[in-house]
Amino acid sequence: MGDKEVLKYKDIVLRASDLDTLRGPCFLNDQIIAFYFSYLLSSSKSDDILFVEPSISVCLANCQDDKFIEEFAQSCIMSSKRLVLFTVNDNDDFDGGGGNHWSILVYDRTKNSFLHYDSMEGVNSFHAMKLYDAIKEYMGPGGQVSRPHISSYSLKKQKNKKKNISYVSRPLGRAEPESVAATAPAVSPTFMECKTPQQSNGYDCGLYVLAIARAICQWCSDELNESDVISAIEKRVDDSVELKMRSELLEIIQDLITDSVASI
Repeated sequence: MGDKEVLKYKDIVLRASDLDTLRGPCFLNDQIIAFYFSYLLSSSKSDDILFVEPSISVCLANCQDDKFIEEFAQSCIMSSKRLVLFTVNDNDDFDGGGGNHWSILVYDRTKNSFLHYDSMEGVNSFHAMKLYDAIKEYMGPGGQVSRPHISSYSLKKQKNKKKNISYVSRPLGRAEPESVAATAPAVSPTFMECKTPQQSNGYDCGLYVLAIARAICQWCSDELNESDVISAIEKRVDDSVELKMRSELLEIIQDLITDSVASI
């Protein structure tokens, strides 16, 4: 019967093969991550957080078309959000599949800083820096003024690839267009590698990405009980995600499937 559709949630379609990535000890695909980002957004009490889908994060990191990045930033008013979450993948070719590792890059406007969380320390540093370098001009004003810090991993020269992008996919969240040029930051955002629990295998990286995204949403919803987002992540994310996160996601998805059947 092929790869059966099992759930349509917002604009995300999950198929049987997507759920298989949760059941077995294997690498999560971008569809599962996009689903959970959408789920977190719908349950969040904050309007000041933006999730960028994995496929778009890869495009932003790898495309050579500045107009595409500018139009994307305008479409979601990226320069006005308190927190912006991007996935990082070690895939250099956004025209095709691939990639072997996920990490997460978080822009915190109050610090005017990009925070990189990698559950295999150093593996995605180059790719995170490439994404940071592509989008840092479009984040807009705000945050403390500080000397930009570039991580010890120097950004290598990118391949001179020309990509023609004919569309701008909207991020997860509601926004109206505005001029990015008018809100260019006076000081370039900083980049920081952050302490992250380290995975014990080669396939649970996506679980840490989801757990960190969840911790950020919980922090926002709890009215900033912790002093900052870094403290919130340190408090809420540990290696227990490897034992619990897959079953928790499958339960969420199954409940949504049950609800959608009952509503028919």
